[in-house]
Amino acid sequence: MWLLLACSKPAPPIPPGILLVTVDTWRADHFSEEFSPEAWDVAKKGVRFENAYTTIGLTTPAHASLFTGLYPAEHGLRANNHHGYALKPEYLTLAESLQNKGWSTGAFVSAYPAGPEGGLDQGFAIFDGPVQGERPTQTTLEAARKWLSQQEGPWFLWVHAYEPHGPYTPPKAMKSKADGKGEKGDYAGEVRWADRMLGPLYREVLASNGWVVLTSDHGEILDEEPCNWQHERSSGEGVLRIPLAIAGPGIDTDIRTDPVSIIDLFPSIHAIAKIPDPGGHQAQDLLAPVKREVWYAESGLCEPDCSPGCSPKGILGKDLVALSTDGQLQLRPGRGLEGRSELKAQLDAYGK
Repeated sequence: MWLLLACSKPAPPIPPGILLVTVDTWRADHFSEEFSPEAWDVAKKGVRFENAYTTIGLTTPAHASLFTGLYPAEHGLRANNHHGYALKPEYLTLAESLQNKGWSTGAFVSAYPAGPEGGLDQGFAIFDGPVQGERPTQTTLEAARKWLSQQEGPWFLWVHAYEPHGPYTPPKAMKSKADGKGEKGDYAGEVRWADRMLGPLYREVLASNGWVVLTSDHGEILDEEPCNWQHERSSGEGVLRIPLAIAGPGIDTDIRTDPVSIIDLFPSIHAIAKIPDPGGHQAQDLLAPVKREVWYAESGLCEPDCSPGCSPKGILGKDLVALSTDGQLQLRPGRGLEGRSELKAQLDAYGK
């Protein structure tokens, strides 16, 4: 008697598209072969930006800057969504622009501050995430890969990983004695764990002739400042400097050292998708020579449990940082972007 064995057909390859991954609270100095080998392998296949900066150390407004190409003073978000801040519908988002041109759009996020209550769902046909708190990145990835397997035309997929945001509970296998003890070591372990989970998705997208864009909303304070583990208030390098890399067809292998901003992903992804840049923003295409005088960033409003001595005195207590090609000038206490014309004059004098 013959036994007929049913062979499962391999899943059809996904069509080319653009994968945007934002790893929450990922420091630029933890974007390396040691801490994030999967992401580092992506960067080696494309262009890596060594001096990329976010606009603010908070999840909701930083993502709003990425999706609109605008600074917080322009899009209006100065704190996270659970403080009542949300992107207004009149602002055109990256997802809306792609969707208007026939691209399928999907967002799969791992924490409430990246959720639709902050207006970040604008332009996404499907937006999947927790209704409160956070969820494991693995859960987010399972939903994202299921959606991706169903695509038949050009697609734009945003995946948000909440590890390595605190509290830190990495698997023991992801920790190394070289990382140090306590929260500093646990943070490094969570960076490795997030990277390990995301690796298969990176490889699948690149194998499909698609593009991978890797970045973070902001970094974290380790032990450099009194506000330990309170990135919300900081305007320091550990919070404002973020990982950034792009790989895929037509992306030359390169390492860029010129300062760039998270807002620059708005026109850059338009360029990758071969969709006209709608304009109306302060961003520049990263795939072309970037030339501007000043890059701005600011500190965020503190959470209620912020460390003693780290709470700003209202919104005008926010620090403003201006970055130039020849250095950094920081004012404390800052004036928010409302004071940027005054700061620009000082920066111009500083650069002479």
